[in-house]
Formats: sequence, structure tokens, C-alpha cells
Amino acid sequence: MTIELRLTDVDPPTAEPKRTIYRDIANLPDPTVLGVTIRYFNYDDVDLYMQITGSATGYTFTPANLGLLATGTNAYANLDNFASRAKPTVAQLPNGEMTENITLTLKGYTDSGYTDLKWTFERIVTVIWINSTDAAFTVDELDNFDDGTVQGWAVADELNNYTGYPTIAVATDYVLSTPYSCKFTQNNYAVYQDKELRGRLYKDFTTPNKTQVYAVFDLRLSISSGYGDSGWAKYFNITEDDVTKVHIGRDYDTEQTHYCPFDKWIRIVIPLTPNTLVTLKIIADCLAHHPAGYWVYLLTWLDDFKIISK
Repeated sequence: MTIELRLTDVDPPTAEPKRTIYRDIANLPDPTVLGVTIRYFNYDDVDLYMQITGSATGYTFTPANLGLLATGTNAYANLDNFASRAKPTVAQLPNGEMTENITLTLKGYTDSGYTDLKWTFERIVTVIWINSTDAAFTVDELDNFDDGTVQGWAVADELNNYTGYPTIAVATDYVLSTPYSCKFTQNNYAVYQDKELRGRLYKDFTTPNKTQVYAVFDLRLSISSGYGDSGWAKYFNITEDDVTKVHIGRDYDTEQTHYCPFDKWIRIVIPLTPNTLVTLKIIADCLAHHPAGYWVYLLTWLDDFKIISK
């Protein structure tokens, strides 16, 4: 194996765990798009120009040129809007579910024009579609914040908060179901230096004693500052207790580049451990920087959160 593609943070030579992407069709646009965070490796003794594409029935993929990867190294990339397909119909999800496979193909080229192909590596990823509004599922939790409260969610600092932050409140500026969403705000002062800013939104749940249990998150990340571009989104983590279930973006660095989707709603679906007490955490991370001192706000909205089971 001279190049490799992974979708987890598990390091070789440990085998890559099976990777399944869960998606909920409820209120999704049609067509719908798919984004994914990948990790790719170059084991060759020369630097390679890497490219990724995909294939699956009914999908359209946009190949992504990932640039030069040095010999013996690996890198992360978030592929936002990497693929699109017609939204599955309710009829295609008997009993509220449908399973399909997509093939991701990593290619290694010796030239910057991506013409001299040297290596390919394929990984099959399972996609499980659910319909959270199907009668087969019980809605065990619905937090839409429309009663004007944060419905038991709380916030905590992860790194470099300013006094009095993070904060949590209902909001009306960005919502999916009127009148309110839940808004988490982390804040610090960027004074002539790079600063990592991170916080979490969390809540405890007792999961139902069912065979299948899912949590559906609708999230929006944004960064605001007192002066232009002073913050760059690095990643979202969704964890069950301390186990990372989804990582979108890439680990923090000081590059003035966004690594995860921001300024738009995204949906994340994860399976939960049944019949137990769990703490679900939404962890957001960004780079705060400016050559003068300005406030940088890391903002996260949550709306129409669900736990469903059957």
C-alpha cells in the first residue's frame, strides 16, 4: 500500500474502522449535497499530487485536487459539497430506512497537472438514510427551543474564553423553526497573536431501550470580529461522552484558512448507545488572530435537535 485514504483519526497500522455516514431526509433540500472530512497518506518515496473522487448510483461527484503531499506524510481535508444526488423519496425508505454504498477513490500523481497517475486507493463507505418523521420511529426528544428556553442545554469553556464566556441563550437571528434557536457564544480578545478559541454546548440524556437510536443535529457555525477576517473555523466535533462520533474539518493550526463549513446550516446524524445515560457534546474550534486587538466571537446555533428510536 503506497497511498491510503481514511475517514477516521485512527492511525495505521491499526485497521480503519468501518465508516458509516447517517443522513436524515426530513426537511432536506432537493437535490441534497454531501460533505465529508478525509485523511490521506503518502507512503511513497516521492512527493505526490493527490486527488479524490467518488462514484455511486445516482450521485454526481466533484473531483477535488488536494495538492502536493510530501513523502511519508498525511493530511486532512474537508470536502464541502463533494457530492450531490436527488433527495431519496419517502417511498424509497421503507420502514424509515435505506442503505447504499459510495466508493471514494484517492489518486496519487507525479505531476501538478494530474496527468501522470501512479497510485490509486479505493474505500467503500456505507450511507444509511433515515426518515426521522416516519411512523416507524419514536421521537424521544425534540429540542426546538420554541418555548423560549434552552431546554436543558449548557455551555462550557474548552480553551481561551474571556471572562463571562461562553454564553447560551435563545436567538432569533438564525432559526429553522420559528421563533427560536439555541445560540452558543464563545469570545476572546485577539491581541497581536494567534489564539485558539474553543468551547462546547452539551446536554445529558437517558437513551431509550431500543435497537436503533439516533441523534439528529442541525447546526450553524459562524465567526464574528470587530475587524474583518479575524477568525477562521477549524472543526466541529460531536461526541457521545468522550467518544468522538463525528469530526468535521481538521485539527487546529495557525493557517488563516477555514477548514469546516460555516455561515450555513449543516445536519449531522449519529447513532447512540441505547439504554444508558450519555452526555452529548458539540465542540467548536477556531483560530482568532489580528495584528491589532479585536474581539473574536465563535458562534454556534442549534435547532430542531432530535433523538429518535425504533
